[in-house]
Amino acid sequence: MNMELFKMFGEGPYPLPFEHFTEKVDIYMDSGICITIPKESIDFVERAQHVHDSYEFIVPCSAATHIYVEKSHCPGEKGKIYPMNSGQAHGPYYRMLKNRLIAINVDRSFMDEIAYMVYGKTNVYFKPGNYVFGKDLRTLVRTFVEEYKNTLPGRNLVLKNLSTQIVVCLLRRIDNNMPSRVSSGYKTRKGNIDRAIEYIRDSYDGEYTLEEAAKIAHLSPYYFIKAFKACTGKPPYEYIMSLRIQKAKELLSLKNMSVTETCFLCGFNNPSNFTTYFKRKVGMTPSEYRKNVLK
Repeated sequence: MNMELFKMFGEGPYPLPFEHFTEKVDIYMDSGICITIPKESIDFVERAQHVHDSYEFIVPCSAATHIYVEKSHCPGEKGKIYPMNSGQAHGPYYRMLKNRLIAINVDRSFMDEIAYMVYGKTNVYFKPGNYVFGKDLRTLVRTFVEEYKNTLPGRNLVLKNLSTQIVVCLLRRIDNNMPSRVSSGYKTRKGNIDRAIEYIRDSYDGEYTLEEAAKIAHLSPYYFIKAFKACTGKPPYEYIMSLRIQKAKELLSLKNMSVTETCFLCGFNNPSNFTTYFKRKVGMTPSEYRKNVLK
């Protein structure tokens, strides 16, 4: 088993040998989620419960599915979805023959990132039970599978977007411990983004790193960029470059400040790059701008 699958499915024991399992299902996997769909009916010959770090959502495709969740028997109903939390023991309740089910596994860190983006909280816990496997979620899963199969440009970006939508849909449709209203979560996230903005404004002269800004906001760099743009209208790089150009215009207005000095004080690594970028944004070179404002 490769490391990505091991991270999703844990170390077992499994209800049937893992190599047999992978022969009987199609696996569609992004960095955040993994969807398994049976190619054929599967015989679960062992009552083997297992635990893994990922969240799992089981959708029975046939009758007589019996699920074990934390020492409890949960009869599986076709067309419903059953949540298994991170670290929660689960598996077949007893021997099941000719069975089919779809499983959606969500990496725990990915679930935490989405929950934090939505609610300002992590450590999601889904209430055990059966829930409707609604049209919206079915459509997202189907679209994810179709996108996974194609080789068009931008495939990974589309899969990442669909993964996010699937997790948000799960959080909306399945009872959990997150707030029923998102206002407090939004304020928490906004406060963290504001602190990251303050860090960026203090670091326009060259000390800024995306990783440090994301850490301040308690987000991965990928989700920090999305959250930052939602709050400011610009991605972090464009935002800090705007700050640098604004500061450069201020310094170029001073008689005792040369173009070269302005370049390095504003975080540009060489005068040539500074001149090129400044002209693209302002419409004239730094020297031309300086002459105009000092007339």
